[in-house]
Amino acid sequence: MEEIFVPALGMAMDSVVLLEWTKQPGDQVNAGESIAVIETDKTTLDLTAETSGVLGKHRYQVNDEVPAGNTIAVVLAPGEVE
Repeated sequence: MEEIFVPALGMAMDSVVLLEWTKQPGDQVNAGESIAVIETDKTTLDLTAETSGVLGKHRYQVNDEVPAGNTIAVVLAPGEVE
C-alpha cells in the first residue's frame, strides 16, 4: 500500500485546496500517473502515484482544504484491501 499525501512545499505552507480527482476509487493507477490536482497559494499541481495498483477511497472531497502532510488516498497492491 502506498499513501499519497500532500507534500509540504514550503515553510509557510499549511494546507492546500483539492481541486479535482483525476482517478476514482477502484480505478487502475500506473506509477507516475496523476490521481488529483491541488492548489497552493502560489501554484496548481498534480499529485501522482509512485507505484502501480488500484486507487483506494478518497479521504477528502473536491474543494476541501487539506493540511500539508495528510494522506488523501492510497494505492493498493493486488489483493490488498483498505
